[in-house]
Amino acid sequence: MKFSRITKNPANDIKREANRIIETVNPASNALHLPPITGDHNLGYIYGNVRTHKQGNPLRPIISQIPAPMYLLAKKLNTILTPYIPDTYSLKSSAEFLEALRVTPTGGCIASMDVESLFTNVPVDETIQMILDKVYRDPDIPPLNIPEHALRALLEISTKKAPFSDHRGRMYTQIYGVAMGSPLRVLFANVYMCTVEERVFQNSGKPRMHVRYINDTFVSTDSQVEIEQLRRAFHDHSRLSYTIEHCQDRRLPFLDVLVKQQDTRFRMNVYTKPTNLGMCMNRESECPERYKHSTISTFVRRALSHCSSWNDTHSELE
Repeated sequence: MKFSRITKNPANDIKREANRIIETVNPASNALHLPPITGDHNLGYIYGNVRTHKQGNPLRPIISQIPAPMYLLAKKLNTILTPYIPDTYSLKSSAEFLEALRVTPTGGCIASMDVESLFTNVPVDETIQMILDKVYRDPDIPPLNIPEHALRALLEISTKKAPFSDHRGRMYTQIYGVAMGSPLRVLFANVYMCTVEERVFQNSGKPRMHVRYINDTFVSTDSQVEIEQLRRAFHDHSRLSYTIEHCQDRRLPFLDVLVKQQDTRFRMNVYTKPTNLGMCMNRESECPERYKHSTISTFVRRALSHCSSWNDTHSELE
């Protein structure tokens, strides 16, 4: 993550620049309408959440852009651009991961690869170019009815030029990386990771299983050597650092699923981190009853969906 210090609040200038672009885009588009930026706006702000499951309890930087002028437009751009992002290896939920495990034969080695600090290490300029290539040069999807230069400018304004302040009132823009708090953070991370995956698998064979949720990847290969070769290939084709977690006793946690290797198939169970204290909503709290019922039903549904046997389901319900 790289910041650039600024001395003047550019919120009004950004609003005017974005509205000039929107005024040229909307008449040229028949179906797409970008909302103009209206009202008063201020700076975003940066804060940190403690990562209790990490050694040393580091802070996760979050830049809330809700007060900033480009927040709603960035959300609109995210909705417009999401269909152009390939999702061959991307998971949207644990349910998709469970389904992939059920149709994949076990055997060989399983491991998870984690990208260290993905959001703050996504190269913004390179990723914007990747987005434009997929929007305007994909032979299978019609391009957007927006001039390419206009979309580039709006993406740059929404990321590199989005101002924020720290707890002392000092003003910055983030010129490298996309922090949590930006509506475009997941889009940029997925575009970059999908493009890296395409490059890696064009030059080397695909493993027997490769699925990814944002920055966490589950792989099944024929050997641990192949896993290490895959990690090096991803490192060489990107600017990111990868760590590997190998299975222990043929068990590996991924997302909220504990994957167990058996002779012919995978067996699954619910996984919770060791730092999870098991605390949830207080039954005596002054909270609507529907929220309390929803909390219970969520745990029940997870036990029914994640567990491969009735014994595991019973233990999880207990």
